[in-house]
Amino acid sequence: MKSSITRVARLGALGVASALAFGGVAATSATAAEGAVAPTEGDAFKTLALELFKDEAVTGVLHDGDGNIIVQRLEEGADSASAKFDASAVAAEIAKAYENVEVVPVSADELAKPTASTDVVGGAGIFLTSDGQDGGLCSVGFPAWTPDGKPAVLTAGHCTSDGAFDRVFLTDPKGDTAGGGAEDNSTISVTHELGTEAFTQFGGAGNTAGEPGNATDVAAIDVTNDALALIPGMTNWENTDDLSASLATKITGVGEAEFGQTIQRSGRTTGYSSGPVDTDDINPYLEYEGYLEVEGRLVKGFAAQTEVIPGDSGGTVLQGSTAVGIASATFTFNGEEHMWAADLKAALEATPGYTVKLDLPEAKVTSIDSGENISWNAELSGTAGANAEVEYAFVKQGAKASWENSAKTKADGEGNWKLTGPATPGDYTIYARSTSGFNTSDVTSIDVQVFPTAPGITSPENGKTYTDPVTKITGNAAPNTEVTLSGDVNAKVTSDADGNWSHSVDLADRREYTVSAQQTINGKTSDRTTVTFTVGAAAPAAPEFINPVDGGSYVEGQVPTTITGTGTNGATVELRVGDKVVGTGTVDANVWSIKIEQLPVGEHKLAARQIVDGVASTDAVITITVTAAPQEPQQPEQPQGEESPTPAPQDPQQPQKPEQEQDGKLAPTGAEFNATAPIAMGLGLAVVAGGVLLIARRRQLNSER
Repeated sequence: MKSSITRVARLGALGVASALAFGGVAATSATAAEGAVAPTEGDAFKTLALELFKDEAVTGVLHDGDGNIIVQRLEEGADSASAKFDASAVAAEIAKAYENVEVVPVSADELAKPTASTDVVGGAGIFLTSDGQDGGLCSVGFPAWTPDGKPAVLTAGHCTSDGAFDRVFLTDPKGDTAGGGAEDNSTISVTHELGTEAFTQFGGAGNTAGEPGNATDVAAIDVTNDALALIPGMTNWENTDDLSASLATKITGVGEAEFGQTIQRSGRTTGYSSGPVDTDDINPYLEYEGYLEVEGRLVKGFAAQTEVIPGDSGGTVLQGSTAVGIASATFTFNGEEHMWAADLKAALEATPGYTVKLDLPEAKVTSIDSGENISWNAELSGTAGANAEVEYAFVKQGAKASWENSAKTKADGEGNWKLTGPATPGDYTIYARSTSGFNTSDVTSIDVQVFPTAPGITSPENGKTYTDPVTKITGNAAPNTEVTLSGDVNAKVTSDADGNWSHSVDLADRREYTVSAQQTINGKTSDRTTVTFTVGAAAPAAPEFINPVDGGSYVEGQVPTTITGTGTNGATVELRVGDKVVGTGTVDANVWSIKIEQLPVGEHKLAARQIVDGVASTDAVITITVTAAPQEPQQPEQPQGEESPTPAPQDPQQPQKPEQEQDGKLAPTGAEFNATAPIAMGLGLAVVAGGVLLIARRRQLNSER
C-alpha cells in the first residue's frame, strides 16, 4: 500500500539541540522546550538513532540536508524484523519532543529487502558458494586492494550469507539476466574462480544487527586467480563478450553521494541504470541518508530512485566517476522502486584496510616532444590528475624499464608538475605514472637525447681589446672532459678534476680573433661557446692644444696656467713639461683642461697624449717661450729750475715702439722692437705677431663650435 506523510518544514542547517544529552536522549516527552531540534549529524545523531531503535517497530532513521529526521516505523499489526532492542515505544514521544522529527509508517511490503538472498549479482556477475553446488548470485561492486596491496573485490556483505559462502566464481555474462540470460537463472554458468571470502559485515561487526555508527553491508573477496586482470570501471552491459570493453565509466576516486545528483549503478540482473539520489520531488526521504533496517540488520547508506532486484546486490554505485556506494537493498514507495546503497566510505572503514582500485589519470611529460634534444639537468614539466603523486624514471635506451631508481613529485591543484631531466648526457626514455596508495596509472614514456651544456671560456673575455699579445685561453667544463677549441685556435684539451682547462697560444697580430669551445661526453657534443676579442688595437689620434699655442711667447708671470685642448671623449690626457708629468685630465665634450704652475723664463716643450682603453696615442708637442719682464727705465734727475726738454716730434713714417701693457691693455707678443731698425723690419715683425694672434683666435673659435 501507499503511505503518505506530512511534509516536515525545512529548517536549514542545524546544530545539536541543547535538550539532547550526548550520553542519551534527554528530551523524550512533550515537556521538552518548545522549538527543540534533534541532532542530524555526528555522535549525537547516532545516540538519537540508538534510542529510536529501542522501539522494535522502528525500521529506519534517516536525515536530510536541511535538518529534518524521518523515522520509518512498521505499521501496527505487521511483524517487525527488529528484536534486538528493548521494546520501548519512544519514537512517537521523540517526534513530539523535537519539531524536526517525523514518524512515517511503512507496511511489510515496503520494508527494504536485500537484492539477493540466493540470487544476487553486481557490475559483473559472481556466484558465491561453499561447496561449488549451492550458493547465491551477486554482483562485483569494486575491484579493490587487500591491506597489503594484493588484488581483491568488494561486494555486499549479505551476499556471503554471513561468511557461509566463502568461494567466489565469475559468471558468464551471456547467461546472466542482464546479458540476455533467463530470468530464472537457468542459464547461469561459471567461467573462472575469482577468490575466497576474506571479510564480511552485514549489519554490525560480527554480522550482528548493528547500531548507528556500526552498521554496513560489505564483503571483501581476495582474488586468488592470477590470470585475472581487474579493471577499475563499471560495465554498461552492452558488450557481453567482454564487459570491460563496454565501460559506462572508469572509477577515479572514492567519495560521498551528493544529494539530488544522479547516480549510476550496474548489476548482473538489471544491468546498467541511473537515477538521482532521492529528493523531495521523488519520495519522502527527501535527500536522506542515514540508517535503514535490511532484513533485521542496520545498514548506513542512502536512497536513490533506480530499480534493483535480486542479483544486483553488491553492485557498483557511482556519481560520475566517484565510487559512493554498494547496492544493498530495494524498497517500494508510492509505487516506485528505490535502491538503498551502503555508504562506501563507512563500508571501507569497517574492513581491516581494504581500498578501492582506481583508474588514475596518466602522468605525462608535456614540455617537450618525444625525440627532442635537451640539455642535461633541463627543467621539464608535465600534467597529471589534480594533486596526484607522480613517479618518474630515466632509463637508458635499450635497457630494461625499471622503477628502481625512480623519483617522485606531486602535481598541484591544476594537475601541473615539474621535474629536472637527466644529469648525464646520453639517450634516455623518460617513464612517468601517477600513484595513489596501491593504485598506479598507465605508464607514459618519451625518448630524449641529453646533451651537455657548452663549456665556459673565462679568458680572454668576449668583446675586450688587449694591447699585449694573448698567450693563453682558459675556461671551465665538466671534470675530466675533452674540450675542442675551434675558430682562430684549433686544439683539443682535457679539463682537470675541478673542471678547469687551459691552452697556450701566441696571438700577437694586431687584429680581431674568434675562439669557440665545445665539450663531448658519452658521445654527445655540446653547443659552442664563442668569444671575439681584439689584440693590439690601433692607437688613438694625438690630442690637440688650444691654449697656449705652438711658438707663443709670454712675459714672465703671464703664462697661462690652465692648459686646454681637444681630444676623444672619455680619454685620459697626460700633460708633460719636458720629461715631467705635470697633470692629467679627462676629455669631456671633446675638450680637456689641466692646471699647471707658472713656468719660469726660458723655452719650454709641452707634450700631451691621450689614453683610450689602455692604449696611448702619440704625443702632441708645442714649444713656448717665457721672457723676462722688461725693467722700467730710470729718468735722469732735472736740475732745479730747469725745464724738461720737449720731445722732438715723431716722423709718422717711422715705426712706433710698442709699449708694455698697462691697466689691462695688450701685453707684448714677445717681439722686441729696435727704434733704429728699418721700417720694413718693424712691419715684418708686426705681420708675424699678428699672424700668431690670428692663429690662436681661430683655434679658440674652432674649440667653441
